[in-house]
Amino acid sequence: MIQIIMIVTYMALTAIVSLISARHARKSTQSFYVAGGSMGMIVVAALLFSEIIAGSGTIGNAQNAFNGGLSNAVWANWGMALGCFLVVFTVAKFYRAMATKYGAVTIPQAYAVMFGPGVRVLMVFIVALAYIIMYSTQAPAAATILGPLLGIDRALITWLITIFFIVVAITGGMLGASWIGVVHTAVMFFGVAIVSIGSVKSVGGMSVLKAELPEYYFSIIGPDPMTTIANALGTAISFLASSNVTTALFGSKSQKSANRGVFLAGLLVIPFALMPAFVGMSAKIAMPDISSSNALFLMARSLGPWMSGILSMAIIAAIWSTAPTLLIIISATLTKDFYVARIKPNASEKQQLYFSYIVIAVTGVLGTWMGINARSILNNMLGAFQIRSIVGVVLLVALAWPRVNSRSAFWSMLCGGAVSAFWFFTGSPFGIAPLWPGTFVGIAVLIPLTLMNKEKISEGYQKYLDALKD
Repeated sequence: MIQIIMIVTYMALTAIVSLISARHARKSTQSFYVAGGSMGMIVVAALLFSEIIAGSGTIGNAQNAFNGGLSNAVWANWGMALGCFLVVFTVAKFYRAMATKYGAVTIPQAYAVMFGPGVRVLMVFIVALAYIIMYSTQAPAAATILGPLLGIDRALITWLITIFFIVVAITGGMLGASWIGVVHTAVMFFGVAIVSIGSVKSVGGMSVLKAELPEYYFSIIGPDPMTTIANALGTAISFLASSNVTTALFGSKSQKSANRGVFLAGLLVIPFALMPAFVGMSAKIAMPDISSSNALFLMARSLGPWMSGILSMAIIAAIWSTAPTLLIIISATLTKDFYVARIKPNASEKQQLYFSYIVIAVTGVLGTWMGINARSILNNMLGAFQIRSIVGVVLLVALAWPRVNSRSAFWSMLCGGAVSAFWFFTGSPFGIAPLWPGTFVGIAVLIPLTLMNKEKISEGYQKYLDALKD
């Protein structure tokens, strides 16, 4: 009963914040998608932290730690922390320039300025695919908490949660999601920290963990270093083309607020990633015969109703802030870069918002259907990051090599992204992570096509230079 009261109260608070934000969110598409450029450093950091952690990532972190230890669990989150630092020092200036000079509110819009309309179309599919995969993990993750707690069939509660996500996204927009993120971040960080400390103590402390579990459980690199590196690099590089990051950059008050917020989010993630991992490892000792997907919740429940309630609130906080934001990002991309760019260029603000609402509803249902059949929550997220990473590689090369033009960028992203997606959906043949073949093919296509370009500075790079001057 305690857990139910805590969660229902938290859900009500989330709904209230969304309703308060509704009037502002419906003023324009810019208000709906990027909060009208009103986010300060703390809001940016909280929004990104809640996106990076996510409930599915937290549950998946504990699940993977239960199965294989630290190296199997933390690198999805640590890779994103590295991605935050990488963004600040490489592409943050590019995205802010695209927003200020050319009014970009989505990644495909920014890429279109740099690489042309062909890349914009390609980016729509890459962004939509990656974020639908990421969203697909959210409702099933929440259902693993709420289903047993409320005594409701897991499939039914999954669809009820999906409906809630859709309503929150449509009513509050990005402004609602960003302010919800501030509260959620505090609840997540301290809630999971309390449960983590309690879990380790309950099994006898860190010395017992080390004595009872295999030595490789405490290895950061793990028994398969190449896969660990691929997961870390793929996730970090994919952040160069992360709509979560660019939404924060586009919606921040200034370049300084954006950089500080992104950097702070990365710092918060580093210690947090260890917390659910230690819960999963403690569960391996305390209850070795349980399903690993339930390790986080069952371990917290074994500590008592208050611990279970705190953990449930923390996970719900992560999911409640992440899922609506992912739906908004997908709707922004499909509205601005498909509906307006290809179908109805003269669409009014109201028509664009209505189309966004439809996209949110359809994506919410489709993504949940995909997630119900997912084999591994965390592996799905890692796969999405590695599919997306190729476009980040191309952008990074283009900013360092002004000769990269629209043709070389388009074919590099298409070929590299297609190989990464194929590798992911076929189960990583030969045990090779999607990052490696995707990046190899992308670079192999990019270099010769760029060398064929006779202009030393491409048209897109010149537009970027013009934006920096302004």
